[in-house]
Amino acid sequence: MMINYDNFETWQKSFDEAMVRLLGEKAVTDLSSSTFEYIEDAGDFVVSHSDIETISREIQNWLLGHKFCAFHGTRLLPEEILSIQQKGLRPLAASDREARLREILSCHPNWHSVENRLLEVIEDVGPKEKQGGREGQIHFSLSRSGLVNDFDHYLMYGSEFDQHVAYRLFGDKSGLKFLNLKTAPVLVHVLFSGEQLIQGAHPYFSYSDVVGMGETPGLARTFLNTWAFKVSNPNFDIETLRTDCCMMERVATLPERVIIIEKLDDLAAHAV
Repeated sequence: MMINYDNFETWQKSFDEAMVRLLGEKAVTDLSSSTFEYIEDAGDFVVSHSDIETISREIQNWLLGHKFCAFHGTRLLPEEILSIQQKGLRPLAASDREARLREILSCHPNWHSVENRLLEVIEDVGPKEKQGGREGQIHFSLSRSGLVNDFDHYLMYGSEFDQHVAYRLFGDKSGLKFLNLKTAPVLVHVLFSGEQLIQGAHPYFSYSDVVGMGETPGLARTFLNTWAFKVSNPNFDIETLRTDCCMMERVATLPERVIIIEKLDDLAAHAV
């Protein structure tokens, strides 16, 4: 079964088994009868019955044994949706954004006074990484709820790169409206192997590096804390967490990994 983080039923049984194997049934029973105010406290309870390195390795093995769904949220032109269906997702290449940005931002009443600066701004925000630092990257969220309900500026205005360019060009938020008007919000559901998920969630310091620093890797902590809190509070709804756990890849997402492209209701009514 492919794991969807927000849907506990897709990973509860296998994670239960891993934690019982690690902690023993008594510790899990004690966890289920405990009450925690904060989700981190539930995770700390589990760590107190073992140690960071052992728990991190157990969760790593669990991750490696499963497949996961992650989400890329953006706004697209109709032809871009078709391109993803046929070719998958490509890492950001600033030099490829000129035609798109001209098409969208040329509707701005002040366009003619700034259009001569477009290439300069694209280079600054892209290759020179003066803002955003997204060149050559694709970003994903582990939680659909987190992306839709808490980090929805991607679904409101599209890529962070385009938002930075629009702001730099016009000097205010007025360009954001046009990023919204001509595009539609979509969530691209993408298949990740456990190895891809681990690497994507730890793009700078590897999972093993973080363990070596004496810390539980962020991806492992996300699943551990959520599981522990849910065990102690079965009525807890994971979607209300709006979890901020992200992955980054520097390679193209092949079309075989694109599960579906979910078209959302337009968010234009909330645009700046």
